[in-house]
Amino acid sequence: MEKITFEQLPEAIALLLEKMTRIELLLAGGKDPINEMLTTDEAAQLMGISKSSLYKMTARNDLPTYKPGGKKVYLKRTDIIEWLASQRHSSKAEIEQQALDYVTKNPLKWK
Repeated sequence: MEKITFEQLPEAIALLLEKMTRIELLLAGGKDPINEMLTTDEAAQLMGISKSSLYKMTARNDLPTYKPGGKKVYLKRTDIIEWLASQRHSSKAEIEQQALDYVTKNPLKWK
């Protein structure tokens, strides 16, 4: 098993929770949540945003959507989770550490 860094921890936990949810639903005889297609209402609820915010995001093509028949919009649960995980921002402490690492590795050269 590979070691997980502190920066990878949130994504690893999200993946673990998703896998556990999938196993629980499969054991209970439910549908496979990994391949589950969501309506805009369900997707907005999953993301914790308003439906109008979701529509703005889909209009800007921030999220991949599916439009069978060209009208009603569906989103795939895995696409949403992957997009959410890709939107991570570094904390102030992480940025400061990166700056310190950069300065340490690249000292100024005075002439």
